[in-house]
Amino acid sequence: MKGLSFGLHGGLAFAAVALLSGCGGGPFALGQAQGDTARGDGALLPMARAAMPAGRKSTLIYAANEETGGVDVFDYSSGRIVQTLTGLEADAGCVDAKGDVYIVEPSGIVVKFAHGGTTPLTTYRTGGDLVGCSVDSEGDLAVTASSPGRVTVYEKGNPQRTKSYDNSDCEITSAFGYDDKGDVIGLGSYNSVFICAVLRGAKAETTLEGSGITVKAPNGSMWDGKYLELGDQEAGADNAQTGMIQATLSGKALTAKNEVILADSCYRGYVDVRNPFVVGKKNTPVNDRQGKVVVGANLYCFSSGSGGIEFWHYPQGGSPFRMFTTTDEVTVLAVSIGT
Repeated sequence: MKGLSFGLHGGLAFAAVALLSGCGGGPFALGQAQGDTARGDGALLPMARAAMPAGRKSTLIYAANEETGGVDVFDYSSGRIVQTLTGLEADAGCVDAKGDVYIVEPSGIVVKFAHGGTTPLTTYRTGGDLVGCSVDSEGDLAVTASSPGRVTVYEKGNPQRTKSYDNSDCEITSAFGYDDKGDVIGLGSYNSVFICAVLRGAKAETTLEGSGITVKAPNGSMWDGKYLELGDQEAGADNAQTGMIQATLSGKALTAKNEVILADSCYRGYVDVRNPFVVGKKNTPVNDRQGKVVVGANLYCFSSGSGGIEFWHYPQGGSPFRMFTTTDEVTVLAVSIGT
């Protein structure tokens, strides 16, 4: 297969940013927390984040704290820290249908926690330089390792039932994500960028043809409730924003339908959101409606002293409409909806 060569930027008209409709009690009901202030682009900045219990029905944001090395767990609606998971070197994450959270450590370990829980349920010793994970609707866990690229699938999440896949075109990989059919797909590179996949029932990892897709700097992939989303860390007209390409799979060809561009004003328009997370009404593996919000942290904002967890409208993109400021630099790992 040839590397990706066709662009999305020309000829696409992006919808204007629209306000979310209220979904009382759900993950989209983002009321202004007491003490919030608005920054220049309309984002809301909560000034206090007192610790509070994590409810079973709550929606929680899991974010790696780059200063402390732990994982801070934020309430989605208020931005308050409800707990901190210590003793982890977190780099990525994912959730299953139930809302259990999988924390990926680059040293080769994945640790599973119940939604809002603090005691590990399962530890997966995958090995390799891990960069991401994804869970499908059947409970299969796919863990992505990079350099060399490898996908390890744990059937039904069982640590004893594993299969590993690799492909020479996908030597360096970003986090793979499952679609709604049980195909796990991501971006890899070896002198060029390729779409890499372990298709449902396949015995080997393969490369897919791409139509209308160009990626300059591969980022993570995930299911958005309607499309498989492929990430690009050098998107936009000036290659300085984070892009999210929405695509559909037919056979062994992936076709682009749209591209979402995440913008920001904190640092000269530069945006670098690692593995942006699309939030739906259900947890990712069983989400059957396209999500309305993207959650992530723009690393450039921390360089300017104004960083935190940011929220963008999806699939409109554009500038963030909300921010939870954080004292330390954080990377969003996953969003878990309590069931």
